[in-house]
Amino acid sequence: MCLAFTVCIATPGVSQTSSYSELQAAYLYNFAKYISWPNESSEFSIAILGSEEALTNMERKLKDKKVLGKPLVLKLIGTDDTLDAVNIVFLPEDASRELSKLVELARSKNVLIVTEEDLIKKGAGISFVVQDDKLRFKLKKKILDDTGLVVSDGLLRLAIIQ
Repeated sequence: MCLAFTVCIATPGVSQTSSYSELQAAYLYNFAKYISWPNESSEFSIAILGSEEALTNMERKLKDKKVLGKPLVLKLIGTDDTLDAVNIVFLPEDASRELSKLVELARSKNVLIVTEEDLIKKGAGISFVVQDDKLRFKLKKKILDDTGLVVSDGLLRLAIIQ
């Protein structure tokens, strides 16, 4: 099985914003497919914290997708919401200040926190980074292990392990 989704991006500009968001959506979809999830819900849920723009961009890319045979559901959440039916929470850069509260909400749940900003040292499981004009991701294996998520070897090979 070939697992490759490192992507080149151009210098950020107005027209690149949606492309960058679409790349992030593609990464989130691949994270969902290449991580083993212990919960047995009837759908796979990706929640976006507080950004309707990020939600709209993700919906455009991930509409009608399935994860492990389950419908993929995207939803907008706030810091007062519970994470009971959520698999992945995406934290856009403008919501970065909410990470500590989000980490507390996700404690003892099988929830992966993915951040747009490099917050891997502050509790994110995965953080997006740009290196050499390529969108890459850092992964903190201990955090994923602690939340009961098992990462595929292929995904680990692509990650910048922290």
